[in-house]
Amino acid sequence: MKDRLLIVFQSKHGYVKRYVDIIGNAVGCDAVPADKLRGEMLGCYDKILFMGSLRSGVISGLKKIAPYYDVIYKKLIVCGIGVTPFRDYMPARVKETSVSATYEKFVPVFYAQGGFDIKELSRIEKWAIGFRIKQLQASPVPNDDDAYFVEAAKTPVDEVKKENIMPLIDYLEGRPVDAKLYSPPEITDPEEEKRFFEEIAEATGDKKSKTTKAAKD
Repeated sequence: MKDRLLIVFQSKHGYVKRYVDIIGNAVGCDAVPADKLRGEMLGCYDKILFMGSLRSGVISGLKKIAPYYDVIYKKLIVCGIGVTPFRDYMPARVKETSVSATYEKFVPVFYAQGGFDIKELSRIEKWAIGFRIKQLQASPVPNDDDAYFVEAAKTPVDEVKKENIMPLIDYLEGRPVDAKLYSPPEITDPEEEKRFFEEIAEATGDKKSKTTKAAKD
């Protein structure tokens, strides 16, 4: 039987939603905006994919599912959509900045380039972007991503296309994915999972650890 997939997403300017539609057409799924998510929905699915745009390196809207991490961490997949082209270090960086430290070892994380048009931003957002650009331009040695962002503020970028999200589609379909194209889960063995939560419980003095749950799941 095919896994049931729910995509939870936050899409302010439409780029993320277009990727949601691409994935839906490719693999079939249900989708719900993050602000419409209800906890009782999550138990009906085998995989939960969260997609959101990156804001200061953090996936917007991901906090909406934070209360449910302990229930869905083994079926959660995360994908951040950013302005700059894919670099092989980006999925790990997104995981580090966005996913709970307790559960990040269990969650696969992807990154795909989306789009950016400064005219779509609010006045405050434009001011913040302008300030950031001045900082970047003052840098004596800007990196490739910074230089790309500065140019994107001048000329709109729209790189939403299926090929950018194919590693994620392959993963959802159960096909092998090159580890350089995403940040794989580090813990998949039940015994290792059990030891991991036992160590957390020991370190924090929390006797109500995930050990019992891990043994049952």
